[in-house]
Amino acid sequence: MTVASQPAIGAAPPALVWKRLARMIAAPGRSQIRLYDARTAKFSDTARFTECLPTRPAAVYLYTKGRTELLALDFDVKDHGAARAQADFATAARWIAASGGVTISDRSTNGGRHLLCPLSIGASASCDEVSHLMRLLAARLPTLDITPATNPRTGCISVPGSPDKYGSHRRLDGTLEGAVEALTTRSSPDLIPRLLMLLGALKPSPDHARVSTPAPTADPVEAYLDGVGDEQRLAAPYRRVTPLPGEVADFATYGTLSPRRPTWHSRHEARMSVVVHAVARGYSVQDLLDSIAPAGPWHDGLGAAYARYHHRSELALRRDYDKALTWYVSNVVKSSPPRHKENNYTPGGRARGWRGPKNLREWLANALEWADAEFAGQRYRWTVHAVLQCLAFYAHVAGERRADAWLIGVGGRTLSLGCGLLSEDTVWRVLADLRERPGAPLILVRRAIGTDADHYALTMQHVVNPDPARADRVRVEAVHEAWSVLGHHLRRVYELVAYHGLTRKSDVYAAARIARATGDAMVTDLQISGLLAPAGWGSVTTGAVTLDELARRHRIDEVRQERLERHRAERKAWRQWLDERERHRSEATPAQSAGVGSYAPASAGVDDAGEHAAWQRSVMATGPPGRDEIDEERAALEILAEILGGRLVTQ
Repeated sequence: MTVASQPAIGAAPPALVWKRLARMIAAPGRSQIRLYDARTAKFSDTARFTECLPTRPAAVYLYTKGRTELLALDFDVKDHGAARAQADFATAARWIAASGGVTISDRSTNGGRHLLCPLSIGASASCDEVSHLMRLLAARLPTLDITPATNPRTGCISVPGSPDKYGSHRRLDGTLEGAVEALTTRSSPDLIPRLLMLLGALKPSPDHARVSTPAPTADPVEAYLDGVGDEQRLAAPYRRVTPLPGEVADFATYGTLSPRRPTWHSRHEARMSVVVHAVARGYSVQDLLDSIAPAGPWHDGLGAAYARYHHRSELALRRDYDKALTWYVSNVVKSSPPRHKENNYTPGGRARGWRGPKNLREWLANALEWADAEFAGQRYRWTVHAVLQCLAFYAHVAGERRADAWLIGVGGRTLSLGCGLLSEDTVWRVLADLRERPGAPLILVRRAIGTDADHYALTMQHVVNPDPARADRVRVEAVHEAWSVLGHHLRRVYELVAYHGLTRKSDVYAAARIARATGDAMVTDLQISGLLAPAGWGSVTTGAVTLDELARRHRIDEVRQERLERHRAERKAWRQWLDERERHRSEATPAQSAGVGSYAPASAGVDDAGEHAAWQRSVMATGPPGRDEIDEERAALEILAEILGGRLVTQ
């Protein structure tokens, strides 16, 4: 994609640019923006995110829960001037385009530039990944300000159309339609790995080594390879079919260092680039050895680069090949694996209609109706929906049915996993809130004892809507973990379209019990994520992206695995504490039994005897209670007997 350097003739007004682009650029789920405060010279104020153009310079958040879907490059003119900022901007745009990225850009009145690159549909990157990439870019582009992109909590960026600090507005480069198309089609899935490859960074710095480290449960590198020994190579589904880039092919054949590759500071970076591109196209180590042999096509280029190692040249090539293969599989292949058939038997599948036993679906439908009425107009109700659906799911797989009610005893940690990775504290607070509300669809029947969790009865003592058709629009399944990134408030709208066949927006909003303005904002967010797509005026349909794909792009399996490991550690510590408490109790029981009926510490040590003697002297020094105290005590006992019905028990 080409980035326009000048605003288009007849450019759209700033208010329209803000309305069309701000929501598409902002991190999903963020309902606020940051406003510039002239007194602090920072974006230190916040305001509600609306489609109306702010009156002050405004910026949208880049991160949601530590992950972003946008690369935001801010080129500042403060230290190096507008000319250098423009040069760095053009260089970065060229690198991103060469790596499969699409960009939109804008400019401020003082010459500052913003380059915004959306990641691929459904993809996101952690703050550590982005920070590592930004530091590599900043080392080569001195006007790049990496602060906005490296702060997961308050990192933000001004978008086209927003007011700037100089009394004007940020001007969008190119057309508004082109910017919308770029934010809709988005970049190649392997954008970041290809950028790192272009910058010559085969692995992160030690501070960020964990970014590219596969999760403990991830497939090993060998799972993506074919062949054995020296003929082992990348499996066919993961190979690239395009030819080598021109500069890489020139170095491999002739040993020419291209000036268009600024990251090739020496022959070392160039030869590693050749090896990585060869690995990506299915070369084995034997293929490379044959290519650099005296009769091979790469003898004068790549072969000469390894000739400096003399008799250890083959060992050096094997070392580079292993390093390149491991890096490419871990950072490119695993970040964008080939698409597979969707599993319709897991949460997030596209199977239409209801799911689960009828009686549980009736309970869940009634519980959701109750929550809609009880928490009308509150965002909190979507969290309640997730907990109620998770209770129905675990009642089905781990509960029992007694006297027309389902009984379930599952801990908050387990429920948090089934609630779409809600935090444990959130689940516990929701349960504590619901069981205290009149008419709630669950009752606490037994409190937690030791390692046994609280037990709840799922009841229907308060039927909100007797319509039997409502049970056909719920599904007894765990909440998909992808909603932890997108936001649970979007789930009901998506499920009504994807699972229950509603296409008219008005029908969806009525079934979800939401206002039209709220529903339009939700549909926009779902379209940006790719889960929904427009289907004519006032209609929507399912998009090309699935929840499973979103979860994979955001590496939710790693988040889940980390939480599981933490849960195991917490449960182990809890059991150890219970065992320790029981041991202390068992040791204390014989000692207490030996001293029953006697105040004298007969079997106690010297210190216990001294303490008992001091206590006895203190008691004897005060003497017996006075007459007034005895009368007050007798009056209190009479009140207990006459008014409260108490009875005195003597021993």
